[in-house]
Amino acid sequence: MTTRADPALRTTVVFTVLALGFAVIYWIVAVLSRAGTLPFSMEHVDFGRASLAGNIVWLVFSNFGPALAAVIALAVCRGRAALAELGRSLVRWRVPPWLYVAAWFNLVLNGAVVAVGYATGTLHFDDAAFAPLKFALLFFVMAAIDGPLGEEIGWRGVLLPELMRRMSPLAAALVVGVVWYAWHVPLYAAEDKLPGLGEHIFFLYTCLALSVIMTWFFLKSGASTFLMIYLHDAANYSTFLRAKLFPKLASSPWPIAAYAALLLVLALAAAVALVRNRADRSAVHL
Repeated sequence: MTTRADPALRTTVVFTVLALGFAVIYWIVAVLSRAGTLPFSMEHVDFGRASLAGNIVWLVFSNFGPALAAVIALAVCRGRAALAELGRSLVRWRVPPWLYVAAWFNLVLNGAVVAVGYATGTLHFDDAAFAPLKFALLFFVMAAIDGPLGEEIGWRGVLLPELMRRMSPLAAALVVGVVWYAWHVPLYAAEDKLPGLGEHIFFLYTCLALSVIMTWFFLKSGASTFLMIYLHDAANYSTFLRAKLFPKLASSPWPIAAYAALLLVLALAAAVALVRNRADRSAVHL
């Protein structure tokens, strides 16, 4: 079957090429800026960049790159009806209430990291970092400009449903996880993150595991991109709180091992549920 004859395959290819391409463009701009070739700074400052031009490049090609790729791919390959459906999924907030509670599963995982950190003497509580009002506001700031909104329109709003037109939910989830990881690589390279092979392997593992878990949520919610944004934000926010409130005293593999083990348990449970409930694909109007 050719790409031209299969709208799902065309949409998937166009979206993936654009999303990854935008990430590479961001990396190139960051490298050129750091070398002094460009007249503006791309250095990281809080949730933004150190210059107006840097913030524009960051928002367009990094933060909202997947969303932009999603809109372009749907417009080119699917048309107005698909764009309208994406818009409806973005405001589909009426899902089973327990899903909003379950979306905080990463808070439990980070709680395990803290517990193991205390047990091994590698983490401690920094009461000076505790700022309730600031933390409450940051939840909404992080949702808007730290990944969840700009990414989930692409990953679960477009890529996952298109892949599920051609393959099982579990297989689609794994493909999304790989693309999700690949998209992060040039972005993290621009900021000198993930320097070693071990860090890359662990990050790929977390992308795959989280993608499987989030796919289960997506199907249970009746294809709500709104819930995916909320879930992504809850996951990021949980890790942010743990890192801010419980900084390291010493390096140890045990806290992260506890996180990885619990994440694996949840991912395997979600994978089994996806295999047993393949009929749930009807929720995305395939």
